[in-house]
Amino acid sequence: MSSIIFWALLGIVCLAPLPLASNRPLPWSLLSLAVGVLLLLWGASRLVDAMRSGLARDMSGDPDAASRRVHVRRMDRFAAVLVSGFVILIAWYWVQASPALGGAWANPAWAEAAAALGAALPAAISLDPTAGETLLMKIVAYGGVFLLAFEIGRDRGRVRQAFWAVFLAGFAYALYGLFVQFSGERMVLWFAKDAYPDSVTSTFINRNTYATYAGMTVLAGLVPLLSEVRRLTRDRTTVQRLLISLSERTTPTLYLAVAGIITGLVAIALTGSRAGGACFVLALVVFTVGLLIAREIKVRTFLTLFGLGGVVLAVTLLMSGDLLFKRLTSETAPEARAAVFDVARLAVVEEPWIGHGLGSFSAAFNRANDGRAVFTTFVDLAHNTYLELAVEGGLPALLLSLVLIGSAVGVCCANLMSRNRNAGTSVAAVAIATLVGVHATVDFGIQMPAVAATFMLLIGTATAQALAVEKAEVRFAGRRATGRRRFGRERPHRADEAVTPPPELEIAWPVRPTAPILPTIPGRSAEPTMLQPLSRMRDGDMRPITIATDESTASSDAYETAMARWRALRRGGVDTTAVSVEAAPPPRSDIESSTNDPSPAGPSPDDSTPEAAEVVRLPRPTRP
Repeated sequence: MSSIIFWALLGIVCLAPLPLASNRPLPWSLLSLAVGVLLLLWGASRLVDAMRSGLARDMSGDPDAASRRVHVRRMDRFAAVLVSGFVILIAWYWVQASPALGGAWANPAWAEAAAALGAALPAAISLDPTAGETLLMKIVAYGGVFLLAFEIGRDRGRVRQAFWAVFLAGFAYALYGLFVQFSGERMVLWFAKDAYPDSVTSTFINRNTYATYAGMTVLAGLVPLLSEVRRLTRDRTTVQRLLISLSERTTPTLYLAVAGIITGLVAIALTGSRAGGACFVLALVVFTVGLLIAREIKVRTFLTLFGLGGVVLAVTLLMSGDLLFKRLTSETAPEARAAVFDVARLAVVEEPWIGHGLGSFSAAFNRANDGRAVFTTFVDLAHNTYLELAVEGGLPALLLSLVLIGSAVGVCCANLMSRNRNAGTSVAAVAIATLVGVHATVDFGIQMPAVAATFMLLIGTATAQALAVEKAEVRFAGRRATGRRRFGRERPHRADEAVTPPPELEIAWPVRPTAPILPTIPGRSAEPTMLQPLSRMRDGDMRPITIATDESTASSDAYETAMARWRALRRGGVDTTAVSVEAAPPPRSDIESSTNDPSPAGPSPDDSTPEAAEVVRLPRPTRP
């Protein structure tokens, strides 16, 4: 069931940009409905799995099962904390829109309207309760996408599939946008393209919003590209060998990743979005620095990538035309946007703690505008997501929203700093958060349903994978193994999976048991050396391991011991078909000095073969 829910979630998120970025009533309603159905299915499947497999896990007898369950519960507690904070935020927005709950703190505008109309009106905190309820539905859907991505995306394979799916979807939308641009058809799907006719917007209306979405998809595509480059450069080879490896070991994944990234870069440049382009460059810098911090690349590689990235961006600008270059070099000041910010700050000052209600920015903006700013168009967005949230929900709601998103991004940053496995997804998540967060200061891209759903999917899966790190605690000689395996092939794929010991811990190492196994014979130690893997020696476990060998693999010391024992028993008239390898014979000097001594008629009690000794059959050698 989890696989079905996961692929359905990917399909919903990847199709969200298609119907005009889902920024219309029908698309965003269908998106919210689909996410709600998936949440119900996931909750039901989680309950059924817990009822069926709870007892089986307790009776499995796996010594690591308890620790794995503790690790899973730790992740569930983190999810519970985020959900609790999200529920508090949603509850406050619901109070704002409800006249029965928020009537005591009703906005003064309702009293003024009632006095003007001469009729009683249901007063509430929100100036537009209907718009608040609609926006509340969309926010719940975004939170549902994050929760599903966090819970189902703990598997490392699913995280890669999620990043791949978003990248391929962005590749397809970029191809469509470039096709429409170069074909001369000024259309968005089957609608006439009235806004930004000279810019690439793909299935979006606003070029700045599409620049944010395209930047996220390109950053998501850097994760599979990094994996392919790491695979090809795993061995320290020369440039010649690297070229040979590229020609012989390259898979279609590398070509597809490179083609999609280049297409996305061209599409971003042709949007003509100054803020979108600048924020994307900043996100690329964060991504490269993150790789350096996580030790995924070296300083020399960092400098090389930094220079190569600058060259690629310059070439992309030259090949994609002069639209973005003209906008970057223009002297047009964002005076209108600054005026919007000034009026929005006045609205925040009016109700700093309880806000004007979710979805009520346009009404609060027009109420706060005292005539100092004149606009030729209707202002319904602040072009600053943080400022708009402060106007609508109040400063406490804004702070809680930032804490919830910052907690998830902070987990990715912690995983990046600790240099654990899957650092690539954590680095990409931090870069994506940088792109969206910085761009939100000058635009409203994150407020579009397609962008918000994609952002929540990527951040949710990356956060889950950053928390799903289970380290092997192998002890040897009183020290704890702290080394990090470079590529993580033996690391767990999910939080509840056992850690596979690395190959060097399976090598048989000599261990001396605590008690003698065979009777003591003068001149030799009664404690033979046995072989045991290091992975079985943690927590003082010294159980002897029987090693099956023959004469071709036996050590020289064991062979000489067996031969000396055989000679001694032959002189004593004992059957030589069974010889104990474990028995310790007298020193070689004693055997050679007693060659001419008379032999006893029968074997002594000490020379008898112990019942617990391992028996090895040896060929009859020539008598010396």
